[in-house]
Amino acid sequence: MITSSKRLRAILFLALLCPAGVAAQTQPTITWHGEVRPRFETRESAAGSREFVTSMRTRIALDAMTESGLRLFIQPQDVRDWGEEINERDKVADAVDFHQAFLEVGRLPALGGLVRVGRQEVALAEERFLGAPDWGQAGQTFDGVLWTRTSQDSRLDAVYLKLQESLAPAHQHDADLLAVWYVLPPTGVGSVELLGIRNRVLEPGPTQQNTAGGIWKGTSGPFSFRAQGMFQFGTRDGRDVEAFMLAGLAGLSVLDGRGSVTLWYDYLSGNSDPGDDKVQVFTTLYSARNRYYGRADYFTDIPAHTGGLGLQDAALKLSFRPTGALALNLDIHSFRTAEPGNLSSRRLAEEVDAWARYRFRQHLTLQGGFSLIWGGPAMEELGRLDGRGEFVYVMTSVRF
Repeated sequence: MITSSKRLRAILFLALLCPAGVAAQTQPTITWHGEVRPRFETRESAAGSREFVTSMRTRIALDAMTESGLRLFIQPQDVRDWGEEINERDKVADAVDFHQAFLEVGRLPALGGLVRVGRQEVALAEERFLGAPDWGQAGQTFDGVLWTRTSQDSRLDAVYLKLQESLAPAHQHDADLLAVWYVLPPTGVGSVELLGIRNRVLEPGPTQQNTAGGIWKGTSGPFSFRAQGMFQFGTRDGRDVEAFMLAGLAGLSVLDGRGSVTLWYDYLSGNSDPGDDKVQVFTTLYSARNRYYGRADYFTDIPAHTGGLGLQDAALKLSFRPTGALALNLDIHSFRTAEPGNLSSRRLAEEVDAWARYRFRQHLTLQGGFSLIWGGPAMEELGRLDGRGEFVYVMTSVRF
């Protein structure tokens, strides 16, 4: 039987083999990109000790484009902590890897749009479940095939990603992911986006989980809104899944568009009875998590970081851009579990995140931030944090 993922791969690769026509041979336009980004950070660990680390990301990229719509992009990177080498004469490039390396073909016959094959960043639907977060020094990339087709007022993306290969030494089982994202043409009451994801792990305790739902968002003068609902069903680790996420946002643009005030609420369901045969805890898959659940990174792995009890996040977010080069942000979060479980309280923590970004030169950016988190009874009982935690970082980025 031919599975849906095999059909998708066959269609996309056949499109690659059927060029729209033989164009005159021309030299490709080659662009070079580079980045050096050192970051110093310190945080208070769950054990109460203070940790200091300086990490650095170095990237160089070759971007070659031809007039016929053929593109080649190669981007190696080196990600390391200062002082991690065995000694000063260490010649092993164990921190160097390909962040991205893909072939892109545009103006596809029959299908239209473009197809991208290889190792690549993938960002769909506000990156809440499949994203390319820039905060982590290593970033997040996938091996797979992406087809995207855009028109004046709509967009359709289909992606197949190979997450694990059983024949590779690092994995014993196959895993993959299929996703479709459709942005409908806007109407007078806002715009709608539909997202469907199917992630599979064949063994052990097979996972064949589906995540489906939509986003409704819009603006009216200085006001903006977003409402989102997602449902997960299928099997996860051999158990039936019934989990959901609800999210809402209301924003107000102030100070002639230089600032904004946003009210935010997310509800991710949790296991009301962890001992039964049904999984009710929602998972955020491969999202850009630092962007959503606090910049101190205490809730980057849902459901693990909440003990499978889900998450509620009520937040107030303030932003102000006094000049074109300076941006200021302040986020205030209140975190609670969705289910009480065996905890004495649902209160996880309150967190305040303040950060600033300054473009010092055209290609040089300075950024720094400070986070305070006050752990509640649930945080202590889960072994995550006892009392107050702090996170401080200073980062520079040279990018061209």
